[in-house]
Amino acid sequence: MVDTKRLKALLDWYAAVCDDIVAIVIADRHGLLMASKIKDSSIDDSTVGGLSAMVEPVLKRISTEFQSTGFGASVIDVDDYRLMFIEAGPHALLITITDLLASIDDVFPYAYIASEKAARIFDGRPTSPVIPKIPKRGCIDLGQSKEDIKQLEAQGIYAYKIILGGDGEVGKTSLIQTFIQGQFQSDYKATIGTSIMKKECEFENLEATVRFVIWDLAGQKQFTRVRQQYLLDAKGGFLVFDVTRKETFENIKRWHKETLKGAGENVVLMLIGNKIDLVDKRQVTKEEGEALAKDLDVPYFETSALNKDIVEEGFNLLAFQLIQDKISVKKKE
Repeated sequence: MVDTKRLKALLDWYAAVCDDIVAIVIADRHGLLMASKIKDSSIDDSTVGGLSAMVEPVLKRISTEFQSTGFGASVIDVDDYRLMFIEAGPHALLITITDLLASIDDVFPYAYIASEKAARIFDGRPTSPVIPKIPKRGCIDLGQSKEDIKQLEAQGIYAYKIILGGDGEVGKTSLIQTFIQGQFQSDYKATIGTSIMKKECEFENLEATVRFVIWDLAGQKQFTRVRQQYLLDAKGGFLVFDVTRKETFENIKRWHKETLKGAGENVVLMLIGNKIDLVDKRQVTKEEGEALAKDLDVPYFETSALNKDIVEEGFNLLAFQLIQDKISVKKKE
């Protein structure tokens, strides 16, 4: 049973944060409407629903020709409107309708977030309907104004956007689930574009709390275009590779370069070698991981999403690195 109330709440948020949208529809593969949000009275959802059958061959072609992981996407221009189709899991499509002149690059980052959240709702996984406004470079958007942030920091509460980067299937989402919920989920659910979660780290001896807004970035190549926008104003993050897959290790330098380009040179990063519990399948040694970390001038540690203590230790270390200068300033005062 699909939770239509959660789908409706999601579409309300999606429509609110993306100004170019005139209508949104979630339909199954047969064109059956499951939820909709219409902002322009000249469009009705039955008209949009009938178009989902048209785009199915296009989605299959994309998956075949570009060897995607199944996250098909397509854009079709009809009359005065532009229709963007994205798969929301294996059984549904998110159809976003904008003005014909709307920028695809402005809408797609939000569309992928909405698709990820819709897929989670269909699977019965926990997710919030909230879609954050993606800030322009140099802006802060963590749900508070700059004045609110100053007041929170005066109370010892610090909020940071952080990212998880790395190839698909290296275990980024599982690390987050372990950190936030304290449990490892063994069934693999690839991230569509990005997944956003929140978590706090408490430092009682320093009288400080760090609030993380964690952006789990999809590693598949088809999301390269939108990742740059997701990286804006990230203050810290983890670059993750799978110790049992050498190619994910070899791609870390590309991830490092992409992250610095999007988030800026001052972003605080850490390197993680994940899945060390799979000892017999290991292809990357600890010494190789340490050498790469030294080359990138970042800390390195190894972990497994099965081990909650090590995962939490890594997040706490990142939190401390982000606040240590501010803590030192407060002590001097």
